[in-house]
Amino acid sequence: MTETFADEYRALHADALWMDRSGRDARLDVRGPDAAEWLQGLLTQDVRTLEPGQGTYAAYLTPQGRMIADLRLFHRGDRFLIEAVAGVRATLLSRLDQFVIMEDVTITDVSETLGCLTVMGPAAGGVVAAMTGLAQDALEALPEHAQIAVGTSGGFVAASRDLGEPAFDLVAPTVEIAAWRAQLQARGTQASETLVDTARIEAGRPRFGVDMHEDTIPLEAGIERRAISFDKGCYVGQEVVIRILHRGQGRVARRLVWVEQAPADPTVAAWPPGEAVHLGEKAVGTVSSVCWSPARGGWLGIAMLHRDATEPGTVVRIGTHQATVRALP
Repeated sequence: MTETFADEYRALHADALWMDRSGRDARLDVRGPDAAEWLQGLLTQDVRTLEPGQGTYAAYLTPQGRMIADLRLFHRGDRFLIEAVAGVRATLLSRLDQFVIMEDVTITDVSETLGCLTVMGPAAGGVVAAMTGLAQDALEALPEHAQIAVGTSGGFVAASRDLGEPAFDLVAPTVEIAAWRAQLQARGTQASETLVDTARIEAGRPRFGVDMHEDTIPLEAGIERRAISFDKGCYVGQEVVIRILHRGQGRVARRLVWVEQAPADPTVAAWPPGEAVHLGEKAVGTVSSVCWSPARGGWLGIAMLHRDATEPGTVVRIGTHQATVRALP
C-alpha cells in the first residue's frame, strides 16, 4: 500500500516511522591520545567535559566566526564520531586535517562504511528496543545525543530530537544497517523527504547548506544556546562570537526566523524556497525552507531576515502572500 503524506504525518506523531540517513550525512572518526584536547580547541562546545556515551551539538567556525559546519559529536570512549551534512564532507575533512600539526590524532572518513538509520515518533523506543534487544526504558531515558552501544562491531543507538518527536539514530557498519533496514521495511512506514523536511521546519531546526551557509554566524542562525559553550576556553572563531555578545549585546544584522501564513489553503501554493521577503517595499531577506504544516493549518517557512523585520508578529510580504514572523525556538 502506498503511504500518503497524511499517513506519514500521523505515524510521526502517533506511532513510528523511519528513514535511512546513510548517504544524507557524513561521518568522520577522530581518535588518538590528543583527540579530546584537539577538538576542544576547534569546536564551539566543551568537548573536555563529555563522558563516554555522551554527545553534543556544536559548530566549527572560521577565524572570522562564520560556519564551516554544524555537527553532532559522539564520545565513543576510545574515539569521537563527527556527523555533519554530506555537503560539507570534503571541506570538513580537509579543514580538520590541516589543523593536525604535532597532535597524536587520526581522522578517518567512515561515511561509506558506517551507516545510519533513524526511527522517529512516540513508538520509536519500542521499535528500536525490539530490533536491538536494548531495554526500552533505557532508550527512552537517554538525553539528546547520548548513546548506548549495540552489537559487537562498534555500533550504537543515539537519542535525537531534530524532528520534534522522540527519535533514535542507529549507527553501525553497513552490513548491520542492511539487516536493520530489512526489519524496518517489513514493519512499515518509511519517511519521505517531504515529511522529514516538514518535521524539521515545524521543530525550528535549520539545516546547513539550506538555511545556514558558509557566510552565517551561529548567532544569526539562532543556534547559540544549543551549539556554543560560553564557559569553555578558546576555540576557533570565539573572538567574533564574544565581541558580538559583549560589545554588540548580541545584536546581529540578520537572523533566522519562521514565516507563517495560517490559516491557508493547502491546495494553493505559497512561496517557493528562494523567494524574496519584503517589509513594505523593502526587500529584507529570503525564504530558505518551506512546508505545509498540518499542525498550524498553513504554510510555514524558515527565512533569514534583516533585523528590522525579525520582531515576532511583524507582517511581511512574500510574493503576493502575507506572512507573519515568528521566533524560532
